[in-house]
Amino acid sequence: MSVVCCKVTDEKIEIASDSITVRAFTQSKSDNIKMAKLANVNQIIIGSVGFAEEIVLMQMFCETHQPKKADMDSFLEFMSEFSTWKNEKTDNYSIENSYIFVYKNKAFAIEGYLIQEIVKYEAIGAGMDFALAAMFLGHGVREAIEVASELSIYCETPVIYYSVELTAH
Repeated sequence: MSVVCCKVTDEKIEIASDSITVRAFTQSKSDNIKMAKLANVNQIIIGSVGFAEEIVLMQMFCETHQPKKADMDSFLEFMSEFSTWKNEKTDNYSIENSYIFVYKNKAFAIEGYLIQEIVKYEAIGAGMDFALAAMFLGHGVREAIEVASELSIYCETPVIYYSVELTAH
């Protein structure tokens, strides 16, 4: 449940997420609950959909770890290291969530060990089809999250947003 989407242009990378938090079959709309599916940790923007436990563990892992480079091979190694680290904490190697990472002027969509560089736009999560359609029609990531939140029962505003201005390589 959730949606994260990312759009890459010549000038910037934009990434946004919804804010839904669910326990069992009930939304948690209380002001005293904070769960960030989109976070900037140690120069890595992490967007995640799936289990809260793994979202928190990935953010914790990124506090002390980074990929060696901003390429698919380095992210493959990074995810393998996360799997081993996660197993030490939870006795579970499995990577169950989907991710979008923005790192060193590049964006990557990750589903298990399938790692793809995002060159135009991408979305993950329950609202991904709505977000992808909105971006296909030329809308930005904020609008794409708003569309997904309007049409999917598994997505909810407010929108969380980051923008990274691209620098020369």
